[in-house]
Amino acid sequence: MYTVKEISIADTRRMFGYVLEDVYGAKLNIKGFDYAWLMSSRDWKAAERVLDVGAGYSHLPLHLANDIGCEVWCADDFGLMSGDEFWTRGDDPTAFAKQHPEVNYVLERLGDATQSSLPHRYFDVVYSASALEHVPLQNMIEVWQHMDVLLKPGGELMHAVDIRLPTWHGLRSVLKALALDLMYPVLPPALRTKYSLHTPTAYMRTVAEALELDRGDRRPNLNVVGFVLDPEVVIEPFEATYNRITRDGLAEMSHLRVGSLLIHLRKHA
Repeated sequence: MYTVKEISIADTRRMFGYVLEDVYGAKLNIKGFDYAWLMSSRDWKAAERVLDVGAGYSHLPLHLANDIGCEVWCADDFGLMSGDEFWTRGDDPTAFAKQHPEVNYVLERLGDATQSSLPHRYFDVVYSASALEHVPLQNMIEVWQHMDVLLKPGGELMHAVDIRLPTWHGLRSVLKALALDLMYPVLPPALRTKYSLHTPTAYMRTVAEALELDRGDRRPNLNVVGFVLDPEVVIEPFEATYNRITRDGLAEMSHLRVGSLLIHLRKHA
């Protein structure tokens, strides 16, 4: 059973506050918000056992290890299992891991606790920033269940998940998202899985299928209309998209309107 500490959407008021207060990692983009949210939403302590899921070459695990004194692990296969060069980007993940012995890099994906080398019921915090949206849809529930196995009682799950705004294909996609949220309870499992990243509510329903959530009085307002029309919703800036296009050689020269779904859960002791 999990208590919900927060389920919300990244907003510009907090973003500007993080930057003005010089919170670690704060920048005017999605990842910068995510890092600052992770660092400011709890009191990190030395010797805590922390797992970063899908860290890649992130500097956040190094900060937690070197500056705070956490025991930090990172679970990421860096695209090695899929052979997808998009994720390696010409770097050598094995060499990168050797350069940073203060962090325990485990080159594997989550999703099958029986085949994983990660220790069960071990971590105080399991977190991610802009990573879980890359999990294959058919494996999403298994990944959340695997994180549950790794987290010790009383521990916390903290995840910032990129969610495309339903305006990405205009009014048609907004109406489709509204219909999805209304019809979700009667959709067959295959369609629930297929559309789980289309709205914040759909994603949280997927999480609720994997974990037992005790939401209490903290019922989030994640409706599609608010997600689309709220001017305070943080959107990935054009510069970030341009950097992806030029750095990764993306063929599709288009900007995706992406927000960040913030999920903070505490496991019952």
